[in-house]
Amino acid sequence: MAITHLNIILIEVLLLRKINITNAGFLFLIQVNLFVFCHKPTEPIQLWMKPAPEIAKTAAVYGEIRNPFGKDVEIRNIVSNHYKTVEFHESSLDNETQIARMRKLEYPILLETNQTIQLMRSGKHLMLYEKGNVSGDLTLEFQFSNGESRTVIVEEKK
Repeated sequence: MAITHLNIILIEVLLLRKINITNAGFLFLIQVNLFVFCHKPTEPIQLWMKPAPEIAKTAAVYGEIRNPFGKDVEIRNIVSNHYKTVEFHESSLDNETQIARMRKLEYPILLETNQTIQLMRSGKHLMLYEKGNVSGDLTLEFQFSNGESRTVIVEEKK
């Protein structure tokens, strides 16, 4: 992507036919701003949660999980540094009774090539159970079927 931006700068300078350091500097700053503000995050797993009260033993985590590999993979397990158990859940509305129900999804969770799992309140989300007496950032380690793992810091949003 950076190469593309440099190519655009060179084309703009040649089109202006004014090759001086001031014009090149301004064009470069414009391209850097475009790159920084228009660039999508590269992290495949982005998670957040609302701060839980100190006495709460459970918490819910939301965000997005993108497949970081170029092939289908399964999430075999998720391990937390603060909680004993991490489960995938899905909320749905019962059409007959209009009651929201939450059900546990069993591991492994299939993550197809280029698939993104959206974790949200009214759909799939992560439930964390049995909080220990720990402090610091909450991290979750995703263990995949290909033997790799990814550790993610869960952001707290108010």
